Amino acid sequence: MAIVVREVSDDELPRVAEIETAAYADNPLSLVLFPGPFPPNHGAQRLSALKEQRYSDTTARYIQAHDDETGLLVAFAKWHIFDTPEAAATAQRPTRTFGNGTNREACEEFFGTLSSRKKELMGDKPHLYLHMLHTDPAFQRRGAGGKLIEWGTKIADELGLPTYLEASPKGYRVYQRHGFKDLEVFDFDLEKYGGIGVYKEPIMLKEPVRLKPANAV
Repeated sequence: MAIVVREVSDDELPRVAEIETAAYADNPLSLVLFPGPFPPNHGAQRLSALKEQRYSDTTARYIQAHDDETGLLVAFAKWHIFDTPEAAATAQRPTRTFGNGTNREACEEFFGTLSSRKKELMGDKPHLYLHMLHTDPAFQRRGAGGKLIEWGTKIADELGLPTYLEASPKGYRVYQRHGFKDLEVFDFDLEKYGGIGVYKEPIMLKEPVRLKPANAV
């Protein structure tokens, strides 16, 4: 399968939302944060939120990977480019309303902690942030996720900036292979909200690779 990477078009946002839902389906964290049931218009609400986030945040870039032979979108990523201290200092996770079907208290603790830790760890340091990366489960382990990681880390290297992310257990080894190192691990108590065990979310950073000047020998 030949993977091609480019920006997501508006017409492709429904497929992005579909992949996001499928990628979370077997995640023990999702069962706690988003136990359901959801209202009939939940899909439309999520699609509307994606569109709003795309155009309201000038630092955000939605990037997709598709099979060049079939044209099918198989993975997507949401990157943020905070290339100035001002942009980094004002960076915030998108505001979300945790409505019917969600565990509001659990969501506020989980996402609130990630937001506060990023603020404490990165402050006003310019950086890139990989906010989301999801692959259709039917197309995992075929290189699409790696291509989306490389899209952002290439820009980070060109700008001389570090790259920050929070890793899922499934994505952790992939990020390690692409040069990310652990900063710390966020332990989220699932049992507090009726789940099982502790969900571990590694917080990772990749320092930029120094690129040789174009005229270097």
